[in-house]
Amino acid sequence: MASRFYKGFACCCVLLVAFLLLTACGKKGDPTLKSYEKPEAPAQLTAVFRPSEVILTWQFPKAKEESIEGFHLMRSSLQPSPSGDAPWGDFKKLALIKNSDRSFTDTDLQGGDSYRYRVIAQNLRGITGKDSSTVEVRLKEVLAPPAGLSFKVADNSVLLTWKATGEPVSYNIYKTYTQGVYTAAALNRKPLSETSYKDAFDPSKTVYYSVRSVSGEEVRYESAASKELKVNPAELIPSSPAKLQAIATKDSVVLVWSEQRETWITGYRIYRELNKKQGFVLLGETAVPTFTDHDSPSTKRNYRVTALGPVKEGPPAEASNIIYVKPR
Repeated sequence: MASRFYKGFACCCVLLVAFLLLTACGKKGDPTLKSYEKPEAPAQLTAVFRPSEVILTWQFPKAKEESIEGFHLMRSSLQPSPSGDAPWGDFKKLALIKNSDRSFTDTDLQGGDSYRYRVIAQNLRGITGKDSSTVEVRLKEVLAPPAGLSFKVADNSVLLTWKATGEPVSYNIYKTYTQGVYTAAALNRKPLSETSYKDAFDPSKTVYYSVRSVSGEEVRYESAASKELKVNPAELIPSSPAKLQAIATKDSVVLVWSEQRETWITGYRIYRELNKKQGFVLLGETAVPTFTDHDSPSTKRNYRVTALGPVKEGPPAEASNIIYVKPR
């Protein structure tokens, strides 16, 4: 009896284990097999070379990001030799980049005259996929940076201008709100052939700009940055109001002038002088280009009108010797 019991118990255990294995295979078989698949190759590898760095970017599907551990950045250098030959070395791993990143900046540029780069995805089981395309960067392609960067605020725009370098190059504009800290992405979509660029003006923020010379397409060669340009709205001074007129009536003086072209002007201040001893006294402020002084102009007076910038006040426009003259 005991023998039959143990045989039956053993049989049940085998069946239970088989059932559990079949169930596990049914639930996890496909994901387990997929985890052994080679990841696809990263696409559209591009490079930007600057005198002290190479910025590499690539694309990889966001939906497949969780299935990989990261990206191997591979580099090979061209080693010059006394014979004049310059053989390429083997590709070596430069870095393992996390799966959510799509860029890497290589600042270790001491190993040769040129570099070749590839990117390879590695899955969670350590299996690597196919290589990306290869980009070759020539370290001797050094461009001169633009000079004479300046700006002018007109209407609601900042107009940047600079001097041409004299080389057959284009230009990229870079913008930041933190001095000296720029991203690799240019403000302009395509390199500019002209030496000017118009950007939207924000009177509430200080902005910094720099410009780089650029050449090349698949590999973009950029110069060092130009001297950084600071655009601080607090330092802007509005122009003087134009065409100021004073119309005296029996009971008041109406002041009118042309609206300023600078859209960043916040308003106007009006001053009046009744005598030299007292001088000009602030009468009030207005947001529109007109103001009424309700004091009867029975004696001569002078007026000044100034425009207000984000912080500073501009030079005045003047209307002198205003007095009401009774019509005959």
